[in-house]
Amino acid sequence: MIKDEKIGIVGAGISGVTLAYELAKKGYRHVTIMEKGDRVGGKCHSIEYKGKTYEMGALIGLPSYKSTMELMEEFDLKESGPLLERSFFNREGTRISQVPKEQMADFAKEFKRLPALFGRYESIKAPGLEDIPSDLCKPFASWCDENGLFVLKQVFMHYFSAFGYGSIDEVPAAYVMKLLNFDNLMSFIEITHMISWPKGVTELIKRMGDRASDLRLTCEVNRIAQEEPGKVRVETNQGELYFDKVIYTASLHDLPDKTNLDAEDRKLMEKIVFERFRVYAYRVDNIPKLSGYIPGNMGPDRRGRMMAWYYRWADLAESDLITVYVAQNDSMSDSEMRESIEATLASLGGENIRLYMMKSWNHFPHVDTAALQRGFYTQLERAQGKYGIYFAGEIMNFPTLENCIIYAKALVERYF
Repeated sequence: MIKDEKIGIVGAGISGVTLAYELAKKGYRHVTIMEKGDRVGGKCHSIEYKGKTYEMGALIGLPSYKSTMELMEEFDLKESGPLLERSFFNREGTRISQVPKEQMADFAKEFKRLPALFGRYESIKAPGLEDIPSDLCKPFASWCDENGLFVLKQVFMHYFSAFGYGSIDEVPAAYVMKLLNFDNLMSFIEITHMISWPKGVTELIKRMGDRASDLRLTCEVNRIAQEEPGKVRVETNQGELYFDKVIYTASLHDLPDKTNLDAEDRKLMEKIVFERFRVYAYRVDNIPKLSGYIPGNMGPDRRGRMMAWYYRWADLAESDLITVYVAQNDSMSDSEMRESIEATLASLGGENIRLYMMKSWNHFPHVDTAALQRGFYTQLERAQGKYGIYFAGEIMNFPTLENCIIYAKALVERYF
């Protein structure tokens, strides 16, 4: 069925291009994507170095990412990229076990209980965070302690904190479970079947963006105003545009500066916080040819230190480029953070260490325990369409490819 409504989408990350694709499948002919940057992708940011792709944003997909895999198949993308091998290291650069030998027996007991324990929270897999169980509003570390997961708590930390999602002592359990449900956790532990995109993760979004009927890059949205029901004016640096509805996938924290919200909704958006996260690309010789985690640098008191690195293409070609993951420390200067990273690389055997580039992200938009308990997501979902604007993107379902795709598809199905 052909639909003549004009739909505007703000942001050309995975959420924006998925929305456009799903709307087109439902017959919408007039869909415009407005992206303030000069490329599609958002936090999917692949670069090319010596003929190979490297990731400065989103890193990997999991074999449990069914919606992502479906899109890859539809857009003729292969999932088999460079194989991943990883290990764990202490702060001094010595290889260690992920779980200390003396804790293995307890680890096995806890792991055996995990499927049944996670089975209580199947609802967390549904799109959004509106109907989460109340006990998942507390910090994840507290939830683990209450459920006797003292060893597994550290394993969760390795895969959550290393990629910029913050401290499990502070972040509500619901967010951790959005990333690390049982299937996803198993994928991280087994690692061998990760999706690593030989052409880079951005390739999927490029192909989806190419399919969009009206994609506008370097189109910055300055103001959104609902003039009357069914008529929304969007002021951009390229002129004024008019739509029947707008879907906003950019940072909701910035939305109050772009439109008139009532006081309650303005306060709601102000509750959103971020993790400041950095990805460094270094050229380095003699580093171990695998990816590595440094658990001792993952606590909130170790911000500014290297938590992990990713050695891409180690199995297929000689490469001297690695990417390094660091939670930004606002009390450290840029040079101090670099010095810390380079000292860690040297402790791992690295030589001829040269910074290639760095990307800084406002990562993982979320709210704290108190805001979750007070119904943040119930209020946010209630505001869908209220100003002629609908919300999608990272904050709505957790910032992974899979979660963003799932929510975008659900939003189109529900409101369009």
